[in-house]
Amino acid sequence: MRTYLAIPFGAMVVGMMLLGGCASKAELDEAKAQCRRANDELKRVQEALAAMRADNQRLSAELQARDAALSAKDKEMALLSAERDKLKRSFDDLKALYDKKGLVLLSDMALPKEMDEALRALVGKYPDLLEYDPKLGMIKFKSDMTFDLGSDQVKPAAQEALAKFVEIMNSAEAKPFNIYIAGHTDDIPILKGPTLARHPNNWYLSVHRAVSVLQVMHKAGLENDRAAAMGFGEYHPIAPNAPGHKGNALNRRVEIWIVPADKFMVRGMEGAAAEPPPAKEPVQEKAPAAKEVVE
Repeated sequence: MRTYLAIPFGAMVVGMMLLGGCASKAELDEAKAQCRRANDELKRVQEALAAMRADNQRLSAELQARDAALSAKDKEMALLSAERDKLKRSFDDLKALYDKKGLVLLSDMALPKEMDEALRALVGKYPDLLEYDPKLGMIKFKSDMTFDLGSDQVKPAAQEALAKFVEIMNSAEAKPFNIYIAGHTDDIPILKGPTLARHPNNWYLSVHRAVSVLQVMHKAGLENDRAAAMGFGEYHPIAPNAPGHKGNALNRRVEIWIVPADKFMVRGMEGAAAEPPPAKEPVQEKAPAAKEVVE
């Protein structure tokens, strides 16, 4: 490697003047001043160069750090993408299994456009009574607007809404669908004598309300083989009940689930007996003891 000796320009000038022997004292002083100025300028340039080199090294280090961070992010994105693909394959496999077994994923429900629009319009006409969840294919009747307290008799306004709902279910678009009616209550216990005699507990009340809704829809023209009723009592709340069995109006509801006809519900079996089985003797329900009835 070659080595260069840097001699300041001012020093060269002074040297040349001394060698010539023709410089006056004033000229010599001026030459020395020029030499100092040249040395100062050189020092500033050298310091600036050193600062630039330091900045260059810092920027290079930052660039390397950013490249490393981007590389790590790329690896993380690749792992997340692989995990997403794995979950999608699992979901597809599960859905295929559900389809094979004749089940339906309610979270993936999709109703026909005309039917969906008709249900939205129905809810818009009865906003205080109805709610509609298009993702689940479910219409919710608010019990406080559908029944009197402790009653399973459907109010006139709710009967009107149910009749409109049956019109939608009897449309061509809705024919491939059946319905399930699920009654729900809050956790307020049934205590009054007449109510307790008819509904021994909240489970009975929820079932009786679902059956009443079903009967209203049958009278409005819904085929008997397209609907079923069930009750869950207080055991499937959608909101916390107040402490001390004080209930919550959100939990008092009747849900109507719209389900494809080839899912869940079976219309009949090949080779079934032509005659129905003999009817069993009805079981008489015992009324609660007088000491259990609290007015």
